Amino acid sequence: MSGYDEFPDDDDPITVSPAVEEFLGDPGTPADVFSAVVAFLVDLREDPFPRLSMPVPGRPGMHSAPLRRDLGLVEYAVNEDADSPRVYVSRVLRAD
Repeated sequence: MSGYDEFPDDDDPITVSPAVEEFLGDPGTPADVFSAVVAFLVDLREDPFPRLSMPVPGRPGMHSAPLRRDLGLVEYAVNEDADSPRVYVSRVLRAD
């Protein structure tokens, strides 16, 4: 799933999947992982292709990027066809 159909009509260029929302809202999410995911979202606001992001082979439009402190990976889709790039953060893969 590329996430392109999941973009809402609001002005925020970043949308997170329900799984990522649940992950961020879970009180059991370790503070260092929560902080790394939030830092990644801040980086996305500046550039939809943050440092060390890579395309996911065989999945057009999908990218992955490591979280700070090597705590895991984030997978996300970028729709560059819009006036400004739209990003759908589909999942967070923790390293533990």
